[in-house]
Amino acid sequence: MKQNALLVMLVLAFSAVATGQETAKPKPDEHTPAVIPLRVQVVFTEYDGEKKVANLPYIFTVNADERRAKPGSQIRTGARIPVSTGKDLFTYLDVGTNVDCSATLQDDGRYKLQMALERSSVSPDAQSAGGNPILRTFRVDLNPVLKDGQSVESIVSTDPMNGHVYHVSVTLNVVK
Repeated sequence: MKQNALLVMLVLAFSAVATGQETAKPKPDEHTPAVIPLRVQVVFTEYDGEKKVANLPYIFTVNADERRAKPGSQIRTGARIPVSTGKDLFTYLDVGTNVDCSATLQDDGRYKLQMALERSSVSPDAQSAGGNPILRTFRVDLNPVLKDGQSVESIVSTDPMNGHVYHVSVTLNVVK
């Protein structure tokens, strides 16, 4: 009987000490993604010769996940333009800017961005033979690898219709 009472007192004393201790938080394993918020800026700049005719910045956040690149951030901005498809029939085309971006943390501490950029606009001086507007389109997929605070001018392209030169720059900052 004394042994049982002693055993009960030891169990109670041990449980009192154990409940007073903080429980350890589980450590992340390979199934738990490490997410790092990033601030990304994309700037489309258009030049007519030496003259800057457009400067369009887009700023957004995207979470870098060291194990997967999706899902990411998307921007859709613009207008729907009616285009005649026959007598009293119309369809609408999207015109504007689309930005898709996801990010992954690299082993060296830099971030790889997977980006799809699209910019379209109505050509102000041209119409098709049917009277519909001509749409100018710029599309690019790029994957810059940047460190915190780094900027890169990743694309320079010339529009064959009007000779305008497009620059695309990307800046990445870790959100602290």
